[in-house]
Amino acid sequence: MNKYIVVIEASKPPQLFLGDDFAGGTIVELKAEELPHRVTAAWLAKRFNYSRKTIIEKVGAFNKGDENKHLYDPKEVLPVLENLNVIATKRGARRKN
Repeated sequence: MNKYIVVIEASKPPQLFLGDDFAGGTIVELKAEELPHRVTAAWLAKRFNYSRKTIIEKVGAFNKGDENKHLYDPKEVLPVLENLNVIATKRGARRKN
């Protein structure tokens, strides 16, 4: 059996219930995530498995804090980092050991 994840963003909760049949499968788990108003570079690094330095380089233009305290609006930076995950590919020759 495979597990599929569907993300729905809405102003009010969708009318789905555990055990319902949905798109050819059965709903076994429902989760809701509340995003904070501002998130730190460390929070983003933990979520996307990038270093803090990489996060600051990629989304530095969206910084709402100062140079020492990097704060970001999650609605702005999450789509950028999710697309970065898709685009990331290895470049260059393979290492020769």
